[in-house]
Amino acid sequence: MFAIRRSAAVAAVSVALLASAFTAPVRADLIGPGSAGKGVDRVGAQEDEGKIPGVKPFFFEESMARLAPYGSVAPGEYTDALASLRGLRSHGGRWSEVTDQPYDSDDPRYRDLVYSNSGSGWGDVAGRTTGLAVGNGWMFAAGANGGVFRKRVTGHSWTPISDGILSLSSGDLVYDPARDVLWLATGEANTGATSYVGAGVYRLTHASTGRFTDADRVGGDELESRGINQLRFDGAGSVYAATTRGLWKHSTDPRTHRARWTLEFMPNPASDSDVTHPYDNIVNDVLVQPGTHGRVVLINSAWRSGAAYNGFYLSTESGRSGSFTRVDLPGDIDNTDVGNAEFAASATGWRYYLVLESPKSMGTDSVLQGVFTAQGAVTGPWTRVADSAKLGDSGSALKDEPGYHVGIQAWYNNFVEVDPTRPDHVYLGLEEVFESENGGATWKAIGPYWNGPFPCFDPTDPGGGCPQTTHPDQHSIAISGGSVYVGNDGGVKSRPLDPGRSTEDALGHATDWRNQSVGLRTLQYYSVGVGRDPNGRGDLVFGGLQDNGGALLRAGAHEQVEPFAGDGGDSIVNPRNGCNIVDEYTNLVLWMTRTCARSNAANDSDTLDLTVPDVSSRFTAPIRVVRGSKNIGDRRSERWVAGGNSVWRHDFAFSYTEIQDRADPAHGWQKLYSTDSTGRRLVVGLDAVADPRYPTDYAHDTVYAAWCGEANCNSAGFTRGIATNWGGTWTELDLAGLPNRYPNAVTVDPADRTNSTIYVVFNGFNRRFVEGPGAGVKHVYRGTLAKRPGGGVGVTWTDLSVGFPDVPATDVVVVGHRLVVGTDLGVLVADKNATPGRIRWARVGGNAGAAGALPLTAVFDLHVGTDGNLYAATHGRGLWRTRLSRL
Repeated sequence: MFAIRRSAAVAAVSVALLASAFTAPVRADLIGPGSAGKGVDRVGAQEDEGKIPGVKPFFFEESMARLAPYGSVAPGEYTDALASLRGLRSHGGRWSEVTDQPYDSDDPRYRDLVYSNSGSGWGDVAGRTTGLAVGNGWMFAAGANGGVFRKRVTGHSWTPISDGILSLSSGDLVYDPARDVLWLATGEANTGATSYVGAGVYRLTHASTGRFTDADRVGGDELESRGINQLRFDGAGSVYAATTRGLWKHSTDPRTHRARWTLEFMPNPASDSDVTHPYDNIVNDVLVQPGTHGRVVLINSAWRSGAAYNGFYLSTESGRSGSFTRVDLPGDIDNTDVGNAEFAASATGWRYYLVLESPKSMGTDSVLQGVFTAQGAVTGPWTRVADSAKLGDSGSALKDEPGYHVGIQAWYNNFVEVDPTRPDHVYLGLEEVFESENGGATWKAIGPYWNGPFPCFDPTDPGGGCPQTTHPDQHSIAISGGSVYVGNDGGVKSRPLDPGRSTEDALGHATDWRNQSVGLRTLQYYSVGVGRDPNGRGDLVFGGLQDNGGALLRAGAHEQVEPFAGDGGDSIVNPRNGCNIVDEYTNLVLWMTRTCARSNAANDSDTLDLTVPDVSSRFTAPIRVVRGSKNIGDRRSERWVAGGNSVWRHDFAFSYTEIQDRADPAHGWQKLYSTDSTGRRLVVGLDAVADPRYPTDYAHDTVYAAWCGEANCNSAGFTRGIATNWGGTWTELDLAGLPNRYPNAVTVDPADRTNSTIYVVFNGFNRRFVEGPGAGVKHVYRGTLAKRPGGGVGVTWTDLSVGFPDVPATDVVVVGHRLVVGTDLGVLVADKNATPGRIRWARVGGNAGAAGALPLTAVFDLHVGTDGNLYAATHGRGLWRTRLSRL
């Protein structure tokens, strides 16, 4: 999201930079997770974004890294990877959680009126919440990649209860209070940002006291490597799983717990085994008509950007395989424009609702076809009761937002739910939360996007002047015990269900939201940096987050604060003065502060916009210090490099002044090297080292840049490379024999004074089913560079993957003689000097679920702190650290 207020100059720079790559509105939420797409007119669907040079929609960037050069993972891959991981010996000490304090996004001490969202009304926030269930006085919340947490409805202490299972990626939660049974669907299925596939469905008995284990998985591995959008129970002893790869069914009888799931519907079966067609079989939701004993079943099967199979399918034979027939729903629905849909039914079946996305509208200011209702039968007729304009006039904060209206992300954030006691009382979740008490005739935005546009907003008021609202981007809802609970990109909030007990202001905005996010430790970090806090109490920690800005934990503080708005990508923290921070908003839009962006009496901003003038970049593009360098200003901090389509240098770094910035449209950045001339290649891994004899002279630096292409980094024509200026001129290293996958990170061995030894890690799984490079289990390599006798640079690669689990590798650092690698399932360590025949990989810490172990979630960034700790930024469970001396 953009900050509440932005100067015209800052906004113009950001728009100019990003508009070159996107025709859709320039907002963090749209670029990732919601960029524009184009429909396809054929059977099946492939990823269609990114065909324009320079366009790299973020909602697939992280999945691209894991799935390139195609788009799916075979069932069993995750099980095999975890089994290998658990089989490794444990090495090193205990991990400790760094970010277990509340995260206050509205702290008035960090209310930069240009770059902060403070005062928006979100209060304490957590990570994206994709599943909610409530009952018997208990609340269960599932983080997008953080697993399941439990707490008392009236309590404040959340406890993780799924850390011991294969996948912490979550799609849905359903609680049966009569039996105290909690159903968990793993694998986030909204095809957004960093949505990870899962390991199937789990059933936990004694949910109020127990914890999930591997034995709780229902069936076998047939649902592994799929996302699950919904679990729906038919009332006749069966449960449906609407997955990214078909509709599946299983008995709810505990005696059949180990029986395999039955595939009941798949529109394009041949595509399920074709890794080049990963989006051909998406089932978004299931609607079982009450009163039919499970006989009448309506489903929505659709790819959000449009595909020939998109539509509604009906079975009148209890969902039996072969019984689904494509149907056009009568009424106001445009059946030629069916995208992602979510259903809701009243308890008696008298009233039905659906919220529907429009693939044809991709690239416009809203992709919402509408909200529809029907009476008596799931076959309709269906009447439209809301569209973007009507909802915008119902108190929405997005009503007057240029190019960004209600439903702009209806493919990504959507729910609809009915009050179980009142069929005309319905809730709708899009970017905001809406409520209708009359079946959709009128609506009110009880949870607006933010409070900035409204008369009550007052940045001088510590609370922002307005009542609290829900964080943007709604994903889940639960109703129980007289309250309604909503989950979104910022955690969980609740309010009274009964309209007679709930309260709103004159604009229809709720004034009684209760924050349930405190202690829900599901923040999704991209990066982490550490530096000495000027307050003299120790070291502060900073990191960039998915949709929750840049999070700052000052030394000795009891809460985190948000000095920077929107999404937070990569970051740099000056180890000598931690209040010197560079935060990446998105796509190399960089913001720099030298004061931790703390507010002052005049509400002046000390933050500088240091956007890199690149033609194209990843949503979270790499920015790095030049290790061992000194800036050419005050020489008190290191210089920087950044990677987009080109590699850039910044010689002034934290000494750069506002006067310099006003005089330089390039904000101090100078180009070092371009990966190509078309904008179709992107730097994904970056490292740079200075010559100790010339710490201020960039001409003596050694730089390595790992890149991927073409166009979208995940399709036919996929390629990758590593460019370097080692030896004096820029050259592309020979990668023959290395995996044909993402070179996610590269680092120079600090013990090699010639900078000729590097380590490279590859993302993704092995490609047993793809001929050619990358067919083996290969993730970690050592490269040794040498000058060729006849000129040029040669490289010798040593495969260090022996004994390394087949799991995506994300980052690599060198600590003494130790090589430390971050992965999707934790952190591994080995002797960096070992030969392939003698290398022995070990886990850093114990197995997930044990005391002092790292949660089983993706590690995006590793950082060696000057405080003697190794920091791990996880994308779902916050920041963690362990002592370097124990590695």
